[in-house]
Amino acid sequence: MGIKKILIFSLVLIIILLISVSLISCSPAAVASSENGGSEIGEELTTEEIEELAEALEEEVVEAVDFESARLGAELSGYMPSYLCSNADNYVTVEVTNNSDFTWRVSGTNTVRIGYHFYGQDVDFVEYDKTTRSVLPNNLEPGETASVDVLINDITNPGIYVVQIDIEVKGYAWLSSLDVPMVEGHVYFKDCGDDQRED
Repeated sequence: MGIKKILIFSLVLIIILLISVSLISCSPAAVASSENGGSEIGEELTTEEIEELAEALEEEVVEAVDFESARLGAELSGYMPSYLCSNADNYVTVEVTNNSDFTWRVSGTNTVRIGYHFYGQDVDFVEYDKTTRSVLPNNLEPGETASVDVLINDITNPGIYVVQIDIEVKGYAWLSSLDVPMVEGHVYFKDCGDDQRED
């Protein structure tokens, strides 16, 4: 709650500053200075423009979620191809639904991204946390669903891997650790050369 009060106080200060700049630029001294060839302090802002700026600033004020008390949930569905390229960008399309009680954001506070983990089956290559992340197409309100093309490009060694697409609440947790099922499957990775293909 303290952060919210600080943000609101900051917003009020910005609005007062904008109104002050507008009044200064419209004052007789500023007009006389401009008419006498003096430099202008700034462009004149109308009341409507100030209100629009205030609304835009209000929209940007996002309260950080207390993940310890928030409800975190999701549905993730899609199909994992059986063959992908080890020398190219691969995209796997999934559908993701926000079942949490807060808005998932594309950037900034409360960022949610889609990533993946992989485990070699016939090769000794494993990565859980340092893979490429794909962003949501837009902010997702609770209950909303979006389609995401998940970029898979960190597996560069041919072989058979288990690939698991997962949802990451940035800086907090992978949702699979909270029992949200992943899209997963066995995938054969091979250098595609000129005959690159995706199934």
